[in-house]
Amino acid sequence: MVGGHMKYYKLLLDDSNQNDIVCFCKDNKGFESYHLQEGKFIKNWNEDLTFYFNPEEASDETDYLANNLGWFLISNKLKTLLKEIDKSEIQYLPVRVVNSKDNSIKKGYSVANILSVLDVLNLEHSDYSVIELDDERVYSIRKYAINKNAVSNYHIFKIKGYEIPMFVSEIYKDTVLKQGISGCDFLEVKTL
Repeated sequence: MVGGHMKYYKLLLDDSNQNDIVCFCKDNKGFESYHLQEGKFIKNWNEDLTFYFNPEEASDETDYLANNLGWFLISNKLKTLLKEIDKSEIQYLPVRVVNSKDNSIKKGYSVANILSVLDVLNLEHSDYSVIELDDERVYSIRKYAINKNAVSNYHIFKIKGYEIPMFVSEIYKDTVLKQGISGCDFLEVKTL
């Protein structure tokens, strides 16, 4: 990367392939979707948390696995890659991914809980609308713009105040594509 031309992307799930597994958690053991979207450390994780997929509907295993809770459910391969390229704080929470027809377990999947929440939003250059709620102004962001000097060496992170989407650097994107990691899609964000 030449002198600070690093690009950043919103990380999306690539759902273009009809045969990619989508898995469902029937019993989330008290963990709601948002528990893993806030960038907070989870203390009492339950490793029996299980996601099921039906191989008759789809059978391609992706490294970023689509699931009904909207969590960043990843393979061992993607976890290894994240550990190599990124110094961000990430908590890896083991889960079971089970074939609902024969009850076989797909090994090595975990939910990556991204704990690096950076104050990098450039509101002025973002595309947003403002909603007034009981004397409070809530910003709804359609397109994010980030201050890249505030990101420095992070390759996967969340934005303070808007913790649901995940953002990644060009290094993450290039490495993922080079290593043939499946299930990730990228939307470039404006950087200033």
